[in-house]
Amino acid sequence: MGTGNSSDDCRKEVEGKENVNTVLFQDPAPVKVNDPNKTKDLDTILAESVGKFGWFQVWLLAILFFCQATFATGVYTSVFSDYTPRHHCVGDQEEAFNLTKWEEESERCGLLSDDNVTECSMWAFDKSVIHESASSEFGIVCDKAFLKTLSGTLKMSGLLVGSFVFGWMSDVFGRVLSLTLAGVLLFISQILAGFSTNYIMFSVMNIFMAAGGIGSYLISFVLLFEWISPEYRTTASASAQVPFALGFLYTVLIAWTVSSWQPLQFALAAPNIVFIVFPFILPESPRWLVSQKKYQKAMKSIRFAAKSNKLPAPEEGIEEKSDSCESFGIGVLLAHPVLRYRLLIMSFNWIVVTLCFYGLILNSAGQDLFIGMSSSAAVELLAYILTIFLMDIFGRRPILTICQIVSGCCCVCAGFTPQDFFWIRLFFSSIGKMGASAVFSVIFIYTSELFPTCVRNSSMGLCSTVARIGAMLAPSIASLDSVLPMLPFLVMGGAAITAGCISFALPETRGTKLPETLEQAEAIGKGSTTENHEKK
Repeated sequence: MGTGNSSDDCRKEVEGKENVNTVLFQDPAPVKVNDPNKTKDLDTILAESVGKFGWFQVWLLAILFFCQATFATGVYTSVFSDYTPRHHCVGDQEEAFNLTKWEEESERCGLLSDDNVTECSMWAFDKSVIHESASSEFGIVCDKAFLKTLSGTLKMSGLLVGSFVFGWMSDVFGRVLSLTLAGVLLFISQILAGFSTNYIMFSVMNIFMAAGGIGSYLISFVLLFEWISPEYRTTASASAQVPFALGFLYTVLIAWTVSSWQPLQFALAAPNIVFIVFPFILPESPRWLVSQKKYQKAMKSIRFAAKSNKLPAPEEGIEEKSDSCESFGIGVLLAHPVLRYRLLIMSFNWIVVTLCFYGLILNSAGQDLFIGMSSSAAVELLAYILTIFLMDIFGRRPILTICQIVSGCCCVCAGFTPQDFFWIRLFFSSIGKMGASAVFSVIFIYTSELFPTCVRNSSMGLCSTVARIGAMLAPSIASLDSVLPMLPFLVMGGAAITAGCISFALPETRGTKLPETLEQAEAIGKGSTTENHEKK
């Protein structure tokens, strides 16, 4: 993770007592070194020159919420573009789909002729749900059906790699540049997927789509988190989950309207071309710039925001604090016991919630494709909205722990409910899905508040990376229903209850100042120490 060569950019001073130096950013009236009347800390400057909420924040939210929504197109498009319709073997390409033949399993993958079954080379597909998909186009059925399962697993690996790579890149090269690269990767891979000439090419493009989508999602969240006023930080960050659910619904709507996989790829890719202009319209995070000691560029970003909100540009310099992080990457987290145990607990929570989130979808009762997917998105949306209002009332830790435990208990109840009691089983599964969605909403904010600026995005990227372990395990866990129908629910429920219980060891971060340094991050939950940081 580059903990050596980059240490000059984010360094911890250990000699002597702590000094606060003045860095000059304005051309006129040079500020004298160590003149406390001419320097202010970053939070004060942001409060005075950027303000709590104005046209700049509205414009920033609109752009970053768009980035949140694009992740849905990157991860959910293949549900429709790679949908496997009902099918049966035919001897003539002109033969239409026959439901009776589909119901006869022996005719799905073989051609019956005088009581003999011959290997099938052509299929008739049911076009009532999806007119044409990649699976029907390339014949990914019968003996080739395993390729679709492999493709789905590889797509999850794209989420894993994208979380790790773009999380690291944004800490090293900046939020805006990394966000642009992630969005451009998503756009290009969506277009190329539409031109796929074989299933392997289509699957590879899905990997890049997933990587670009998760990159744009994570980086836009951190960028929003670092720009927004602390007073609105929770609401804005929790609201960032809502665009993802809306993007999910949007994907369902476009797929229902454009019922063919190639036009669907192009239709969903078209809006993402705007990522190209982001370096010209988005200012870099001043918190990241200050953590890199790029003070002049930080002041330039702040002046841009001040002009948009019609507030006075800062005339003071930014305090350069010597108690900054000593290095980039997760190495600095592993070297500190307090941050290390937080990282382990949060990583486990990310794995479990992702397992439950995708596992409950895979184990849900079979329904119409579009009704099932839109219902799932609606449940997510409801959970995200409720979390926005409850997070500041009850805090981060209670929401995380209670929702994990409730989600786990509902999974266990669904597992013990006989399959004949469909609606009761569906009720418990839906409550479990809402709990998992609520945890997803709070876990992004909670993770960002527990770690300091110079490793915040690396910690987010790492947690999101290990979360893909849960996503990759979900299909295998779901397949356990062939052994015992209740087993998948018991595994997911037990994991969720365990994660909720161990999360009581985490400190509450509601109302605390966003930590800039390792010392401030370690002080969270220590009462008076945290208060002293807030007074500085």
